[in-house]
This record gives sequence, C-alpha cells and structure tokens, in this order.
Amino acid sequence: MGTAHEAFQEFQYPTPPSAIYPEDVITHHRAFIACRRSLRPSEEYREPTAQEWRDFLDHFELRKVALGVCARDFGAPCVHEHACIRCPALRPDPAQMPRLQEIHAKLGDRLSEAKEQGWLGEVAAIEASLAAAEQKLTTMRDVAARHTTVHLGMPDFRSSAGRLDLEL
Repeated sequence: MGTAHEAFQEFQYPTPPSAIYPEDVITHHRAFIACRRSLRPSEEYREPTAQEWRDFLDHFELRKVALGVCARDFGAPCVHEHACIRCPALRPDPAQMPRLQEIHAKLGDRLSEAKEQGWLGEVAAIEASLAAAEQKLTTMRDVAARHTTVHLGMPDFRSSAGRLDLEL
C-alpha cells in the first residue's frame, strides 16, 4: 500500500488527515509490543477455556446491583462486603434515585436509634453510610442533569460472546 499519504490520495481531501502516524512510529510500537510479549510467559497468550470464558462473562452479570453497576475489576473480591453505598466502585443509576433516597431516610432513622441507645460503633458506621449515600445522591443528580444520551443498559453477552450454555 505504501505510505499513509498515498493511501489517502484517492480521496478528495483539501489536506490529508492529520491523525496519521509516521510509519516509523507504528513500526517501533509494534516492535516494542513484540519485545514485551517475548518477555511474558507464553501461557498468558493462550485461548481461554470454556470455564474461564464463562467466569469472565458471569463477572459482568454479577456487577448488576440494586443501585447501579459495580465497577470493580474482574476477579477482584468485594472489599466492602457488598455494602454498595460505601463503595467507590458503585456507579449509581439515576433511575434508582428513589430507592437510594428511601435507604438514606432509613439510615437517618437508624442513626437516631443508635445515638439513643449509645451504640457508638453503630453511630460511626451509619454516619459513614449516610455520607456515602449523600455523595451517591449528588452523583445521581449530576448525572441526571447532564445526561443527554440514551442509556442502553448492560449488554447481554450470553448469546453473542460464545457462551456455551444460555442458562444462568
């Protein structure tokens, strides 16, 4: 094919596209990647087994939670023991704002009870949850205010990504 300039000559551009990298940059990048791969164990580049692929796809199904989507990394455990309100990996869904407002109100009631009973450990935990819930509500309001795109939801990979069984 030749150079990028030659590749775009057939098009009627007033100036050639400026997002074309020089050939030497691409060549050096490919050489760098090949060198890095040669240093890594070859088993890292094998095809995943059917079970590994199912586990990977199941991870995305398990990311769906009541208040939105959990953004923790594949294979990472939930460090907040599924206390999603306190977790920074929760990506709240603005459609779930009424649910979170209800949780926030109930936390307020629990905080009052804990203070009355003198449960200082519970007071500290509820205050942390209340602060996190307030932050998530603020995030939801911000997202709802600037949201101009259509939310398509979490993709369903079960049939399109080579899953061998379609049951969950």
